[in-house]
Amino acid sequence: MADDAGLSRKAFSDFLELIQRVDTEFLSDERRVTEASDVAEGEHMLLHLVKAALDVWVDNDATRPRFAPLASSVLKWGGEGADNPSHCAPLDPTRRYVIRGRMKDEAYISFTVYTGKAEGDWNSGVISAMNHRGFEIAPDGRFEIRIETDATPGALHMEPGKPNCVISRHYWEGETCGMADAEKAVVLEIECIDDPGYPRPLGPTRLAEKLEAAKNFIRGQTLDRPANPDPANHPEWFSLVPNQLPKPMQWVPSEGGGAGAVDNAYCAGLVVLDPDQALVVEGRWPECAYANVMFWNRFQQAPDYRYRSCSLNRKQMKADAEGRFKFVVAHVDPGVANWIDTEGHLFGTLYWRFLLPEGDIEQPRCEVVPLKEFQEHSAVDVANLRSARER
Repeated sequence: MADDAGLSRKAFSDFLELIQRVDTEFLSDERRVTEASDVAEGEHMLLHLVKAALDVWVDNDATRPRFAPLASSVLKWGGEGADNPSHCAPLDPTRRYVIRGRMKDEAYISFTVYTGKAEGDWNSGVISAMNHRGFEIAPDGRFEIRIETDATPGALHMEPGKPNCVISRHYWEGETCGMADAEKAVVLEIECIDDPGYPRPLGPTRLAEKLEAAKNFIRGQTLDRPANPDPANHPEWFSLVPNQLPKPMQWVPSEGGGAGAVDNAYCAGLVVLDPDQALVVEGRWPECAYANVMFWNRFQQAPDYRYRSCSLNRKQMKADAEGRFKFVVAHVDPGVANWIDTEGHLFGTLYWRFLLPEGDIEQPRCEVVPLKEFQEHSAVDVANLRSARER
């Protein structure tokens, strides 16, 4: 009994040690995290990682899984989207499952099975995937999807002998960000078809295993990421040249692995702006199920889109009849129709998602301009308005 107790105590101690290591090694000078505000934001992100790790890997089980949230308006890490809550459930590749849900006003729903090197890791790539166009939806929006132990037509499947998990994605596209709209709710559950019997007491051995999975998850999002990424191994759709954007491209699992969505075309680039600068971006929306652009800080966290204009989808972006648009990335409101708010961050990422795009996607054009150009323009507009009123 004493040895068993020692097992869980050591696992718990190791878990706390990892959190301390991430704080000191991931949020470090080596990774160019030097400002006090950046350290604080990094620690906030780490707390959110712990929150997700406990919910997905500790307070969850592949014998009786549930979809635990990976992102919300108050759960921010790894590049959440303002319109798309995602959920994760652990899987046992020797068991079968059924997913039940209801599609209401979502623009897109998908389910993707991932595998990794160990429980808690999903970075080895995609095993199977299915979106709402690939499964039957009843008139009231209800659907069922099976997850089988091997490849089966019309179902998802897992990889035997490996860790497996399934991630759900729901996207809304409206005037209000989906995750800031109280009317939007994901209707979703997952059930193990092979009856696992009654839930058993956790015990020290199982808790140690769960904490190890949580550690794998946290480490994979932090310390396992290179401090100085090799540009040669970077996906072509991500620009490392500040304030320039590449041509959007379809996500390919082999390009760095990770938990991307197979239906997504991505486009991203670094944004570096002085306090008196703004970035003007022009482009054209493609035909697709959903499209969006948003700003993240250096830890892939969005500003609070419940109160800030840091994310614009096609319904929120003012565009012409052909879908052409222009928006401004700036630290303060430039007084234009389309503004991406950096929340004062001098460094971050501009990130685009295009779901189920059709045809070619136009490369966005970027230009850094003095912020005062917009401020002077706004001042002239105000002066003209006052003059017109006086007349």
